[in-house]
Amino acid sequence: MKDLKKLKIIFLTEPLNSPSTRFRILQFKSEFAKHNMDITVAPIPKKLILRINLFNSLPRYDVVVIQRKLFQRLQFFYLRIKSKFLFFDFDDAILFRDSNASDFHSGSRLGRFKYTAKKADLIIAGNEYLKELATKFNARVVVIPTGINTKLYAPRYTNDKDSPVTLGWIGSQPNLIYLKTLIEPVNKLYEVHKNIKIKIVCDDFIDGFACPVEKKIWVEGDEIADIQTFDIGLSPIIEDKWTKGKCALKLLQYMSCGIPSVSSNTAVTSKIIKNGVNGFLVSSQNDWFEKLKILVENYNMKKVMGANARQSLVGVYDEESIVAQYAALFQGACRESD
Repeated sequence: MKDLKKLKIIFLTEPLNSPSTRFRILQFKSEFAKHNMDITVAPIPKKLILRINLFNSLPRYDVVVIQRKLFQRLQFFYLRIKSKFLFFDFDDAILFRDSNASDFHSGSRLGRFKYTAKKADLIIAGNEYLKELATKFNARVVVIPTGINTKLYAPRYTNDKDSPVTLGWIGSQPNLIYLKTLIEPVNKLYEVHKNIKIKIVCDDFIDGFACPVEKKIWVEGDEIADIQTFDIGLSPIIEDKWTKGKCALKLLQYMSCGIPSVSSNTAVTSKIIKNGVNGFLVSSQNDWFEKLKILVENYNMKKVMGANARQSLVGVYDEESIVAQYAALFQGACRESD
């Protein structure tokens, strides 16, 4: 009756407050327990001796999952021999530099990524583009999208129709480069509708918007409440080698909170949004202006589209669906060893 055994899974992660750790693992811990799994989340220490101590503990676990981290080759080799089954989970194009860099190519990142991909027993990619990158080095790659805990990210139940319409954006400082692309269409919208404002939730801010701007420093404990104050969610992006690896997290956050969103049209967002039903997809500055204008002017559409957005996550991006996919992989790996 091996199936009754509680599986011990350890995730080796970035710091606990990093987005990948929070949204690929931590938000689902209680859901994993329902699948008879004991989940340990272990942030990777900076000091080498502490890393070695962590690696020495790995034989007690059924499956080891490296979440996003690219180790130096010798460290990875030691970690590999200590692991019964080694999975690599990643949700960003970590073999490249990000969109703020002058050149996406990084020889050291690519080298570490190749070595990790080749030696892992299985790779879990956050989207199809990431799968394509990893399949060059390992045939065993599956896609599990970044999901959202719909029990935590829930709609608010009050909405003052006469208050200013809040266009909301949440993200980190490196991603402000994408928000800057909305200055022109939002300013154009403000010329038509004075009853709008921008709310930016971040660790840094930008200027240039003509409308009132609420600048809210990101605090993890305030995150859900901050998103619930948005009337329309903004998800701009410039598609490039780095951003193709993004998994549309902020879009999922908005949608789970029942907020209608306007998003750049990308390979990932076009799988999440059904244009005009559970959100809007846009491809130009004029599209941004037109779609935001439609939502600002249509209170009932915002409510219906927000409800559709939340409902569309069920069965695909919600906590039960995501954890069931991970659990099946972990159980399958352990059955291979029987």
